[in-house]
Formats: sequence, structure tokens, C-alpha cells
Amino acid sequence: MRQRVMIAMALSCKPKLLIADEPTTALDVTIQAQILKLMKKLRDESNTAIILITHDLGVVAEMADKVAVMYAGQVVEETDVYTLFDNPKHPYTLGLMKSIPHITNPDDMRLNSIPGSVPSARNMPKGCRFYDRCPHAMKRCLAEKPELKPIEDKQAHSIRCFLYEEEEKDYEKKHAEKQHAEKEVSS
Repeated sequence: MRQRVMIAMALSCKPKLLIADEPTTALDVTIQAQILKLMKKLRDESNTAIILITHDLGVVAEMADKVAVMYAGQVVEETDVYTLFDNPKHPYTLGLMKSIPHITNPDDMRLNSIPGSVPSARNMPKGCRFYDRCPHAMKRCLAEKPELKPIEDKQAHSIRCFLYEEEEKDYEKKHAEKQHAEKEVSS
């Protein structure tokens, strides 16, 4: 109840910018739909910009125009919502998309998850923060921090990953490098 009151108070002010951090968490789907409808109405009628912070990809698909996917405190992919769902690029984003349940295949009801653990905020890795969980990690990822860079795409699309750089195209080489790097680190 308190959550709905706070959202109603924020919306009643007709702000130019609304920052909504998990506004629909722990709400039933009916109330969630009402809140999202109110936010859309505010956005459309009052020309309010909304920064929506959420882990719910359904809410992202319904509400967002532009999306920034974050992992361990960093933006790892940034693009428009259509490109994100049609053509995700960063391995973390791909993992998130694979974790969405699909009702089209009732025989496969298992939810996919991203293996491994999120790094400690007190002890971030020297290189890529997603390295330990990435199926495409390379030796370079262990030592260097990737920058958020635009990639070749018809839409504005940026990712923080070495995977799409021209010299890093050979997946087999990258996989072998990851195995070798892990052996060096553990010895």
C-alpha cells in the first residue's frame, strides 16, 4: 500500500523527470498494470522523462524506449528497446534473455540461469567484471577493462565487450585463451 501511495504522490506533482526504482516490485499483476498505465499516461500527457530501474524485462519491454543493461555497477549494453530484445549482443544481456520463461515450449519448463557468482563490490576484478561468468571470455578480458563502445549496427548500440572487436572473432582461440588464463591465475 505504501508503495502505491508514494508512486501516486510522485505522479501527482507532474514532474519533468521521474526516477522509478523497482516501482512494481512485490505488486500483484493487476496493480502493476495500473501503475505502469499511470506512468505511461504521465509520460505521454505531461512529456515527463522516466528513468526506470528494474530487473523485470517484461516491464522494460512495455515501458522503455532506450535501455542500459547494467552488471556489477557498470553499463554493459545500451541501445533502444527493440534492438535489445531483437539483437542483444553482450554475453550478460544474452544470458538475461535466455532466462525469460517461454510458454511456447511446455516440455522445457526449466529456467536458464547464468552460471557463477557476481563479483564482490569490495573486490572487483582487474579486467571485465563478467569474466568469470562469460562463456566467451578471453585472456584479454582477465587483464583489461573493456570500454563501452558503439558497435556496427543500424541503431545506436554500444557494448562493453571485446567479443565484437575485429581481431577477436575466432571463438575457438578465445575459448582456449580463457582456459590457459585460468590455469595461469590458479598457479
